[in-house]
Formats: sequence, C-alpha cells, structure tokens
Amino acid sequence: MTRFVRNFAVLLALPVGATAAIAQVGTITGTVRADGAGLPGATVAVAETQSGAITTGSGTYRIALRPGRYELRARYFGYRQVKDSVTVVAGSTVNKDFTLEKAAAALEAVAITGSRSEERTVIDAPAPIDVLSSTDLRSSGRIETAQMIQASAPSLNFPRTTVGDGTDHVRPATLRGLGSDQVLVLINGKRRHSSALVNVNGTIGRGQAAVDLNAIPASMIDHIEILRDGAAAQYGSDAIAGVINIILKTNSPLEFTTTSGSDTPGDGRAFQMAGSYTIPLTDGFLALGAEVRDRGPTNRSLADTRPQYFPGDARLSQPPRVNHRQGDAYTHDTEGFFNLGKTVSNGAQFYSFGGYGKRRGEAAGFFRRALDDRTVRAIYPDGFLPLIESDITDASVAGGVKGDVGKWKYDLSTLYGANEFGFIIKNSENASLGASSPTRFDAGKLGFNQWTTNFDLHRAYATEIPVRLGVGAEYRMDSYKVTEGEPDSYRDGGAKILDGPNMGKQPAIGAQVFPGFRPTDAGSHSRSNVAGYADLETDITKAWLVQLAGRAEQYTDFGSTVNGKLATRFQVLQGFNLRGAVSTGFRAPSLHQSFFSSTATNFIGGVPFDIRTFPVKDTVARVLGATDLKPEKSVNLSLGVALEPMKTLSVTIDYYYIGIKDRIVFSENFLGDDVKALLASKGLTGVGGARFFTNAIDTRTEGLDAVANLGLDLTNAGFLRLTAGYNRNNNHVTRVTKTPPELSAQQENLFGRVERARIEDGQPKDNVVLAANWSRKSLTANVRAQRFGSVVAFDQKSDGTLDNYYGAKVITDVSLEWQSPWAVRLAVGADNVGDVYPDKNIAGTDNAGIFPYSGISPFGFNGRFVYARLSWTR
Repeated sequence: MTRFVRNFAVLLALPVGATAAIAQVGTITGTVRADGAGLPGATVAVAETQSGAITTGSGTYRIALRPGRYELRARYFGYRQVKDSVTVVAGSTVNKDFTLEKAAAALEAVAITGSRSEERTVIDAPAPIDVLSSTDLRSSGRIETAQMIQASAPSLNFPRTTVGDGTDHVRPATLRGLGSDQVLVLINGKRRHSSALVNVNGTIGRGQAAVDLNAIPASMIDHIEILRDGAAAQYGSDAIAGVINIILKTNSPLEFTTTSGSDTPGDGRAFQMAGSYTIPLTDGFLALGAEVRDRGPTNRSLADTRPQYFPGDARLSQPPRVNHRQGDAYTHDTEGFFNLGKTVSNGAQFYSFGGYGKRRGEAAGFFRRALDDRTVRAIYPDGFLPLIESDITDASVAGGVKGDVGKWKYDLSTLYGANEFGFIIKNSENASLGASSPTRFDAGKLGFNQWTTNFDLHRAYATEIPVRLGVGAEYRMDSYKVTEGEPDSYRDGGAKILDGPNMGKQPAIGAQVFPGFRPTDAGSHSRSNVAGYADLETDITKAWLVQLAGRAEQYTDFGSTVNGKLATRFQVLQGFNLRGAVSTGFRAPSLHQSFFSSTATNFIGGVPFDIRTFPVKDTVARVLGATDLKPEKSVNLSLGVALEPMKTLSVTIDYYYIGIKDRIVFSENFLGDDVKALLASKGLTGVGGARFFTNAIDTRTEGLDAVANLGLDLTNAGFLRLTAGYNRNNNHVTRVTKTPPELSAQQENLFGRVERARIEDGQPKDNVVLAANWSRKSLTANVRAQRFGSVVAFDQKSDGTLDNYYGAKVITDVSLEWQSPWAVRLAVGADNVGDVYPDKNIAGTDNAGIFPYSGISPFGFNGRFVYARLSWTR
C-alpha cells in the first residue's frame, strides 16, 4: 500500500491551486426546522449549482456565494422539499429559515444520478431511478451492504455462491439480469474500482470482475440512487445495465449500533458493530464511520455415502459422515470511511472521501477422500477438506474542489482506489511433495488499482428556451497484477504415489483446491484511457424536458469508441409524465479478462498435464482460436410512465430493451487427448487443456420495472408507508460465435449449454417486493415479502436428464423497533421468518448428491435468521 499512501498525499494537495479567490462573496445563514425543533442532517441546496450545506446538530446552516439571486431547496428524507429564493449581496449576510413537513411517502426523493445539470425527483426524471434511504437499508437483519440493497431493489440480484473458491468471499451482484461487470458503481458520483478477483468457476458472474459492494460499510451510507438505464454515454464503461450511486453521510449524530443473530439451525452466527459521527467544521463537516462484521460459516451438506477407503479396509464399515461444507464462508471484515466537505472564503468547496478495509474469510473446497490419488495418506489417513483463506485489502481516497468561474460551475476531482486479494490455502497438501509436504501455502495474490481524474464544467443559459450545458474530460489509469505464490504451492516435488492401484504414478501437483500462481502466471499490466463528454439539457416547454449526452473515449489497448444518449420526459397532465430514452453504450474488456492466468493439473491416462487459463495473446490460446478482445457494444431503449395522481401515491412503470454485441464470456474447458494432440502438433507439449476469454456471444434483454409508493396518515393510529416493486427480465443468447475449426474438429464447444443456461435462466426472470412500514410514537414495525422467480442450472449432458429447475419462493422478513426515552433503540426481528429453502438438487447431481442445494439460489439456503439490534444516538 506504499503507492496508496503516496497517492493519498498527492490527492489532498491537488485542489490547493484551484481554490484561488474568484470574487468577494456574501453569506446565507438560517435554520431548518421540523416538528418544532431544529433538524440536523438536512440538506440546503442551491438550485442549478453544486453549492449547498448540511445542517448542524441544532439545524443551522451557512452557505457562501457570489452576489446574485438564487433558489434554495431544503430537504430531508421522509419530509417534503421546500423551495425559496434569496438575494446575496457581497460582504453581507442574509437569513433564510425553512420548516419541513413529514411526507406521507417517499414521493419527492431527489436524485443527482443521470444528470450533470441539476437534481430531480424520481417522478420528474426522464429515466427510472430508485432512491434507497439508510432507513430502508437497515429495516432487516442483514449486515452485508449487497444483501441490504437486494432486499429493497427488485432489479438487483445477489446469489449466494458456495464452494466457488474466491467467489465465496467476493460475491458478485447483478442488475436487470445482466453481468456483474455491466453495472457501474459510483460513490458520491465518482467511479468505484472493481475487485482484483475475476470469477472463473461455475457461478453467476463467471468470467467477470465485480465491484465489491460489501467493502462499503452500510453505516456510512446516507442513501443509494439506482439509475435503471444505460448510461455509458454519460459515465463511461460498465454502465450498460445501469448505475448504482452510493451517497455517503454528510451529517449525523454520534451513533453506535450492534446487531447479533444466527440461523435457526444454530450456525451462521453474525455480529456487527458500527459507529458514525460527524465533526462540525466552520463552513463544513467531517463525517467518520467504522464497522466490524463477523459472519460464521454455515453448512447444509449431507453425509458422503461414497466409499472413503480402498477395498478391504476395515474402516469401510464406518457410517457415512458429513465431510463437506456447503454454505456461507466465514468472513471477518473491518472497514472505515470518511467524508469531508469544506467551503473556503471565496465560495469554492473542497471535498474528500475514501476508506480502508481489511477482510478475511475462510471457505471450503471439495473433500479429498482417503482413496483419492490427490491425498497423501501419511498426512491425512482419513482424507481432508482443503480450505481457502482470503486476505483482502481495499482502499480508496478522493479529493476535489468545485465552485464558480464566471458563469461556469466547475468540479475538479481525482480518485485512487486499490484492491488486493491474497490466497492462503490451508488444511491441504501438495501430493508431489509426499509426506514432507506443508499443509499451509501462500498461493499468491491478485491486485487491481485505478486512478481516475475528472474536470467538469456546467452552466445555464437564460435564453427563451432554457439550456443547461455540461462538458468534461476524464483520464483513467488501470493496473492489474498477478503475484506468484510460494514455490511449494505450485512446484512438482518429484514424489510418486506410494500405495493403492496407481502406486508409482505421478500424483497431483500443487496445493490442493487452489494451486498457487506460477511464475509464468505472474505479471503486471496497465492501460490508460482519455474521454471527452458533453451533456445538453433543455426545457423546450414547461412540460417537455430533453436531455442529450455524448462521450468519446480512447483506450491504449483496443482503440476508441463514441456513444450517445437521448432522453426525454413530457408532462401530459399534472402528475402524469411520459418518459423514454435511447442510447448506445460499451464495456471495455477488463484487464482481468485480458491478462488473468492460472494453472491447474489434469490427468490423462494417468499422466498429468497442465490445464491453464491463458491470456488471449498467448500462443496456446491463439492455436485454439482465441482473438484479441473487443469492447462489448450495447443499444438501450426504455419507455415508461410516472404517475402521481395524489400527494400520497406514486407509480412508475418502465419497459426496457438492452441488446449487447460481442459480449465477453469465459470459454468452455478444452480437455482431452485430441486437444493435447492438436497442441503437440504445433510444438506445444505438456498442456492437456486450456480455456480463455472470448467475445463469443450476442444477447438480448427485455424487461419491465414497476414501483409504487403509498403513504397513509392514520392520525392517532400512526403512519403507514406501503411500497411495491416488480422486475421482469428475459435474457436470450441471439448469436454464438462458431467454434474455431481447430476445436470443432475435436468436437469441442467454445460456448456450451451450461453457460448458455447460466445467462438465460440462471437469474430470476421476475422479482417482487412488497413492504409495509408502520410507525406510531416510539414503535416502528416492518414487514417485507419478496418473491424470487425460478432459476435453472443445466447439466453438461445434452439430453437434459440432469438439469435442475428451482421454483419460485417467497421470503418474508419481519421486525419491530422500540425507541426508548434514553436515546436507545431496540429492534428484534427475523429474516425469512417462514424458514423457506430453495428446491433441492436432483439426486446424484452436484457432487454425487452431497450438496442438497445450489449456490445459484438468489436468497441462499441458510433458512430463518433471527436477530436483535441495539442502537444508541446522541
């Protein structure tokens, strides 16, 4: 992390030169009140600018501005926004107070995502946006950020991968049934770096490197904005499915929260402790937050009925035992974040945010039986369950300054993020080292870092038809590194199998479950890209809004791309808006996909051969038909309606179409004597098989999103908020690249039925969320029912006899919270109160019937989770 520390110092120094005095300013002060008292944490924003303030603990605020007439907007989630105008005079102070009234529903939630011009309510936006408050996120017993979002946003899926190597530790989330790397994640509107891990096993997200949402502590989140529309023309690569913008807290009281619970079978014990506090600064704030999460492992595997020992061994009479672990990995996370804002004397605003986290985990592989040739029986006479221990470090820091230059608003920012994933293999051995093999190995690590710098300009033209123009430029540098493991984790020690039917033959090479990265796998790679973009927004009439966006990017590794977007919203009647958008987009192949390399061992006729993941430029990959990766290209269409027939009811319904060309996938494994012979004919010996990344398919996604909010003031009986969300999506593979002649002659498939099913049917085609929140005085009750649609996992056999179909399930969460007179809140509840499990696997599939459930399940298979939460606020 030496580079991270150096970059941190550079980032903090960068904005200094940009904050030179521009003009003498005036000051606005005031108080925001609600329910007869000052309201801390409320936002007072200056319309059509990036200026604003957060109220202090007593509800007061202060804003420095250049002379002029401004519109102020005071808001707080759960209350109706209030607007007023004020005139600022140089060298003078003007007072403006606001009083907010509680909203019957979250109808006026305001979002900044999707526009560089100004914030809009979700009803007035030309594209569908979800706004999730911190209250929404903590309304269940979930302690992971990704699970919290999934519980409130039906378009997001977060399957519970198990026995998937590194993917057990960094599980990918998806939006609208697309890939985990086809959704862009922002923090405070700035691009978030991805994990160093690329998922290469048979899980949702195979072949993709996702942003680790769980590296962001929920205790520091103010709210989350989810733009459900293609936005590559606005934000760049990865925004094909949409954008998740996480807004950090800017003002909060001193708060401590602890949650403790477990699954009803008695495992999966979870503990979370979090704290946050905002230090008031003169004309600014420093918000701090830290969180510790500890999640115990779960296990739903069945007894292994297979023979464990060689024929004639007296131990064969022992009853079958549970020797696998199928369920959640053990994880222990410690994370801290900060968010800083400071208005300086000339009215410019300096800001910085970032965080640091250490995450450790432990997941299991497949059990190695005593009769297995991969088992050194002198070390493990009864077999062994190898374990993967993760050591993940995640760090980021951003710095920037924004303000006015003449009639232009500017925002200069730079952001550095880094992620490192280390693999420790324990309770294992390298069989080729014989009885002297270690049982713990450092298998190497993956690293990814990203540095992004943006300069944005925006101004409004007060012409007959108002026009708002935004232009900007971006420079980004990506770096990816594979570090080799210790030699014992991958080397051939020369020992032979000492007993059994294969005595004297070559045993498996490398640490069992995850052989270490070899020197031939290791390497450092980087690329950079520059982008220019422009946004134009105009109110053609008071009822008709039009947005145009364009973006051109140049990458050092694959060239250039140009994309555009047109979005519009038309108010047919008061409370009745039509909206739609059309855009082109792209996703650049990640460095992970271009350069990831790893080695395993496969036995052909009792002789070991390396099975490798090859970069596409490698000679072996070329012989097997690999070509240079191209960017994915997309076309997004959407058409919707936003209704607000009364102040207590809002409904949005949106249809979407997403066509993706040249989608990057992970190829099938090419194994066997024919492949070995093909490679040998080209002078490439000792390679028994290979796999690589390829632009092999085109896909089409069609779907429907619907969201409804209803608020009811029950007077003496309290307040009731009802929410309904629905997502429907259908994914189809419309084209598959023909298998290269070199492989088709060997009867090998570039892209087979298993991977096709993962894309078309591996995620729920529909998802429904129904939620009710009731509050009265010191009591709050939540009930949420979520219906996950069916999913399918195909078997490699083409006859379909072993395909698994998992039906739709409804998961219900309930909780009750009491606010005591002593600033203490106590909540108790149960997630999945009905103790619902997914359908079981077909007998005989998924590791010989030992695993009853599939990791493809969108809600896991842990059963009921019961918890208690205690919070204290001052």
